[in-house]
Amino acid sequence: MARFYQKYTLKRLTTPRAQMGRVARVRPVKKMIAILFDLDGTLLESVRFDSEFYISAVKDILGHVHIHNDWGVYRKVTNQGILDQIMDENGIRDSKKAGLVKLRFGELINQYFDNGHKFQPKKGAVEFISTLFADGHVETGVATGDWANTARLKLQHAGFNISNFPIFSCDDSSDRTIIMKKCVDSLSGPFEKIVYFGDGEWDLSASKALGWQFIGVGERLKNKCREWINDFSEPDSISKFIEE
Repeated sequence: MARFYQKYTLKRLTTPRAQMGRVARVRPVKKMIAILFDLDGTLLESVRFDSEFYISAVKDILGHVHIHNDWGVYRKVTNQGILDQIMDENGIRDSKKAGLVKLRFGELINQYFDNGHKFQPKKGAVEFISTLFADGHVETGVATGDWANTARLKLQHAGFNISNFPIFSCDDSSDRTIIMKKCVDSLSGPFEKIVYFGDGEWDLSASKALGWQFIGVGERLKNKCREWINDFSEPDSISKFIEE
């Protein structure tokens, strides 16, 4: 994959010829880029199972409550944001139940893994992330609407090395835009460009609100955003998007 830093600065010469207004090209300046990722549907092929486990956890704890069929209906499309709105719309005021839903969701995810299953990574995603880790001019992290404990479990079982992978989640905020901002703020920077990969309209909206470059991933956003990939199997094509 191409490195994302080829940029030159111009420097005035200190010789007498500089007085003639001539400039010289000096060595490349390495610009830093932050590349952040959503999780489910972006790095992982997990949307269907994850949604089923989430709905099961909500109903196991809250009972027969109304849940909208499309997550996009909710004001804050994160696990915590959706749960807060479900409880509000169904007149549930016991705040302790939100914590129980989170625990139940974690139990269901753990049971799924204990039974020998795992969420498959998007094609090429593990290799793409490894390449970014090896590039000293890129910093990366995950900004997800999931809860942190289950996000880490999913990534580990999918084969990602998360030892140096900052993960920000709906434990940090129920608002996706704030989660994304906290993630990039945790990196060293400063950055000349911030890129976010996501699979939902809410990811696109949050990126626009922050003024970040957005690259859509997967079928849900096909033909709905300017830059789009089906998966991470063609890293050179992705590099061209980032370098534009």
